[in-house]
Amino acid sequence: MLGDVRYAWRAIARMPVVAAVVVASIGVGIGVNTAVFSWVQSLVLRPLPGVAHSGGLFLIEPLADTGSYPGVSWREYGDLRERLRAFPDPIAFRMAPLTVGAPGQVQRAYGLLVSGNYFSALGLRAALGRLIRADEVARPGGEPVLVVGYDYWQTRLGGDPAIVGRTMRVNDRVLTVIGVAPPRFHSLRGYAMLGRLADGVSRNAAQAELDAAMRDLARLYPETNGRVRAEALPFWQAPRGPQRMLAGALALLQAIMLLLLLAVCGNTANLLLARAAARQREIGIRLAVGAGRSRIIRLLLVESLLVALPGALVGVAMAAWATDALRAVPIIGGFPIRFQTELDAVSVGFAALLGVVCGVLFGAGPALQLARVDPIAAIRSGTHAAGRSALRHVLMAIEVGLALVVLLAAAMFVRTFNDAHDTNPGFRREGVLLANYDMTGRSVDASGARDFARRLLARLRAVPAIESAAIASAVPLDIHGLPLRSIAVEGRARSDAAPDRALTNTVTPGYFRTMGIAFAAGRDFVDLDDAAATPQAIVNEEFVRRFVGEGEAIGRRIESRGASYTIAGIVRNSVSEALGEPPTPVIYLSYRD
Repeated sequence: MLGDVRYAWRAIARMPVVAAVVVASIGVGIGVNTAVFSWVQSLVLRPLPGVAHSGGLFLIEPLADTGSYPGVSWREYGDLRERLRAFPDPIAFRMAPLTVGAPGQVQRAYGLLVSGNYFSALGLRAALGRLIRADEVARPGGEPVLVVGYDYWQTRLGGDPAIVGRTMRVNDRVLTVIGVAPPRFHSLRGYAMLGRLADGVSRNAAQAELDAAMRDLARLYPETNGRVRAEALPFWQAPRGPQRMLAGALALLQAIMLLLLLAVCGNTANLLLARAAARQREIGIRLAVGAGRSRIIRLLLVESLLVALPGALVGVAMAAWATDALRAVPIIGGFPIRFQTELDAVSVGFAALLGVVCGVLFGAGPALQLARVDPIAAIRSGTHAAGRSALRHVLMAIEVGLALVVLLAAAMFVRTFNDAHDTNPGFRREGVLLANYDMTGRSVDASGARDFARRLLARLRAVPAIESAAIASAVPLDIHGLPLRSIAVEGRARSDAAPDRALTNTVTPGYFRTMGIAFAAGRDFVDLDDAAATPQAIVNEEFVRRFVGEGEAIGRRIESRGASYTIAGIVRNSVSEALGEPPTPVIYLSYRD
C-alpha cells in the first residue's frame, strides 16, 4: 500500500493542472456541504453550546385549544415537576427585559428568570464564583442573587475578576453577583420548561405521562387548565423562535448541496476518464508483467483518494470561513439573537467522510475501465479513444440529470422562500419601527402611565417623518407570544369546567392603523383621555366565528378577570405567534382601560 501511495503521488505530480481542478472543485463541494452540516448540527444535535448532549433535551409545552403555546407558569412548573417521572430533573426559565444600573444611568439588558436547578441540570460550571442553587429559589425573594453571562461580564463589566460579591441594581432591586456563567454558554430563549428523558423512557411513554398530568391539572384547575394539553417536543422543534422553521429549510439545503457534490463527482470522473486514454500503455505494461486487475483498481483508487483528501482539507477551510462569517453577521435589534455555529470534530469528520466517498465515486469508473484494458492491444497501440467509451456517455447523462435536479430543487427552494416572504401575515411588515420603554421602579399610578403614553404619542406623531404611532404590550411574532386569558362572551353558554380562552394584547388607539390591520366592522378605541366611555374591546374575525357565530358581535360584552368590556370593533385575522399558524381568536384591550 505504501508503494501504491508513493507511485500515486508521482502520477499526480505529472498532471498538476488536472489535480488542481479536481482539488478545487471537490473542495468547493465539500466546503458548502460541511458548512450546511455545521448549521444543521448546531440547530439539531447541539442547540445549546456549552451544554453536553443538548440535542437530547425536550421542551414541555402546554398547548391551548386556540392552537397557541402559552408557556409554563411557575405554579404549573411545580405541579408538573411533581407528576412527571419521565423527566427526572426538569428546569423552568423565562426571558425578561431588565434595566440595569442606578436611577438615571440604567441600561437595557435581557436576562433569564430560572429555576434553582437550571445550571445543575444542564451540567454547567461557573467560570467564576458559583451558580444559583435550588434552595435560593425556595421562596419568593429568598436570596437576592444573580449570575452574569460571560459575554456580559467581559463587555459590560470589563472582565473584572473581583465582580463576585459585588451588588448590581436590576429593575430597581439590589442583587448580589454570585458568579459568572461559562464562556460558551449563551443561555436559552423564550418561556418554557425543559428536561431530559429518564433512562429507558421513550418519547411516546413520556407524552402519555404528560397527557395524564395535564388531565389531572385540568380537573384541579379548570379555570386555567380546562382546555390545555401539552406536548413533549425536541428542542429543535420549539414553537417559539426560528428552530422549527430553519430545520426544514436546512435539511432541504443539505440535500441540494449533496446532489451538487454528486454532480461534481460525475464531472471529475469524466475528466479522469478523458485522461485515461494517455495511461492505457502504462496500465497495459503493469498487467503484462503480472499485476492483477484488483491491484490496478487499488492503485487508481489510491490516486483518487490522494486527490480527494486535499479537496476535503480545502472544504474544511472554506467551511471554517463560512461559519466564522455567519457568526460575524450583525443582528440589528435589541433582542439577543446570534448564529451559534462552529466547526468541531464532528464537522471535520463529516468533511473527511465526504472526501473518501468522493474519491471512491469519481475514481471507481476510471479504475474499472483501465483494469479491463487488454495489455497486448494497449502496448501495441499505445492509446485508445477513451472519449468514445460508453461509460463516459453514461456518466455524462447522469451528470446532466443531477445538474437538472439540483437546479429544479434550488428553484423550488427559492420559490418556497419567496412564497414565505410574500405570505400576507395580516399586518404591515415594512417600514414599522419598534422601540420599548420600561417604567419599572418608578412611582407612577395608572393615571400617570396614561398621561405619559399620551404625551409620548403626541410627540411622536408630530414628527413629519412618522405616519402614525401607537403603543402595545406585545407585537406579532414576539418570542414570548401573546398572553392567554379566560373569557365569557355575552349570549354564549358558559362552562366553568372549561372556559373559553383567547389571546390578548393591550394597545392604544391608532395601533391598527400603524400595523396595517384592517377593520371589518366597528371602529377604533376612544382616545386615552376619554373618561366617559365604558371599557372597550376589539376582536378579530376568528374570535367572532368561534365565540359569537351568526349573531351581531358589535356591542356584546366580554367578561374577563372581573371586568366587563364592550366589543367596539372587529379587525381582520393576522398572524400572532408563528407564520403558518391556524386562525386564532384575539382580543385587543385599550391601554386606557
